[in-house]
Amino acid sequence: MKELQDKKEEILSEVESFVKAEYEVARLQVIDSASRVVGALLLTICLILVAFAVLSFCAAAAVFALAQCMPAWAACLIIGAIYLLLIPLLLLGSKSMFVDPIVTKLSGLKDSNALQMETLRAEGRAAVHRERMSGHVRFAQTLYNYYTHLAQSLWHTLRDMFIKK
Repeated sequence: MKELQDKKEEILSEVESFVKAEYEVARLQVIDSASRVVGALLLTICLILVAFAVLSFCAAAAVFALAQCMPAWAACLIIGAIYLLLIPLLLLGSKSMFVDPIVTKLSGLKDSNALQMETLRAEGRAAVHRERMSGHVRFAQTLYNYYTHLAQSLWHTLRDMFIKK
């Protein structure tokens, strides 16, 4: 009976560890997904604002060029070109400007690579716990089969003792 109680405690401990590991995996996956979504949203907003600025300055340049053919339009085109150069810079720096700070803030980890490593570790822990749980389930099934067989044997023995042939 003591062995059964110890096994029960071990199984409960494993179930608790398994649930914690699965929770950690889910939490890290949510953080990763949320940071990617928020990063993409911020990048989209920045691209829209930059595109609006580019179109505004290009339109202003066209107006100045048509209105007076003076060097004022050249200044507007230069500003428009500067804003136009911001688009590739935003695209190149989006991960370090948006995704990594969000990951750092949400997870408390250093960067998105650390998040990926921690996610892999958590998934590994969850897999180990799943494997242990399957061993406990097999043990419980074997124990159930043993006691079922024992109860049936006892029943047949008692029945045969009291029923006269």
